[in-house]
Amino acid sequence: MRSVLVLAAVLPLAACTTTAPEALEGPYATEGFSDGCRTAEARQAAFNTQVFRNEELFRLQPSYAAGWRQGYNECLKQADDSPEPTSLGNPRTIP
Repeated sequence: MRSVLVLAAVLPLAACTTTAPEALEGPYATEGFSDGCRTAEARQAAFNTQVFRNEELFRLQPSYAAGWRQGYNECLKQADDSPEPTSLGNPRTIP
């Protein structure tokens, strides 16, 4: 009984965090990836809080939502890994 309750509590959370590979191959995945990446880059460049996302597609199209999440995460990670300029103009990675 206890394991059923734990499974019932965890299973919905797992559905929110996983992306089916076929969703990334859907018709709106590229558009979602582009919008997600644009959001991540804007936040990194200027601390912009604007979200570039078609809310209707995000809600109704799994391929758009999966692409948006992947684009956001990949571009946010790329921005974190890029070298930062120093005051002398020499690029270096800031730990």
